[in-house]
Amino acid sequence: MLRTTLVALAIALCASMPMSGAALAGPLSITSADPVAIVTIPDAWPNSKVSRGIEFKTPDDEIYVWFELIAPGEMDAVQKEHDSYFEKEGVKITGASETTKQEINGRAWSFTELKATSKDGPSIIRYIAINPNVAGKIILMTYWASEDGHKKYDAAMKKIFDSIAFK
Repeated sequence: MLRTTLVALAIALCASMPMSGAALAGPLSITSADPVAIVTIPDAWPNSKVSRGIEFKTPDDEIYVWFELIAPGEMDAVQKEHDSYFEKEGVKITGASETTKQEINGRAWSFTELKATSKDGPSIIRYIAINPNVAGKIILMTYWASEDGHKKYDAAMKKIFDSIAFK
């Protein structure tokens, strides 16, 4: 009887503990190995660590966002990984804007927006490269959204951008 009670207690305790890769909501370090910046996301948005940073999405899967810390020389390899991922997801690039550059709070930012389509309709893909003023590093933010999700979560995404804090 005691053994059964202990096993039941252990199972309940394990079930209540956060699992590896569980949601990290709130302020998230872009990478734990080299924490150059943090970003704050809504608590309800699922998120996880990826090899070079973090990823998160809206609860209804309308927007996916990745923040990755990369060396400038890795940009082509990362772009190929993203192209492969988008192809696997059935996303077709239909057009691109020119890349624009801007200085924001003393840091160089560049913005590229791609028009795309997926099985769910028109999509937006944005690449935003941010110089965190750390030698040899770039923060690459990738944003993939449906047009409806882009409109629906515009205010939330603005708050996320405004929350980026550099260390």
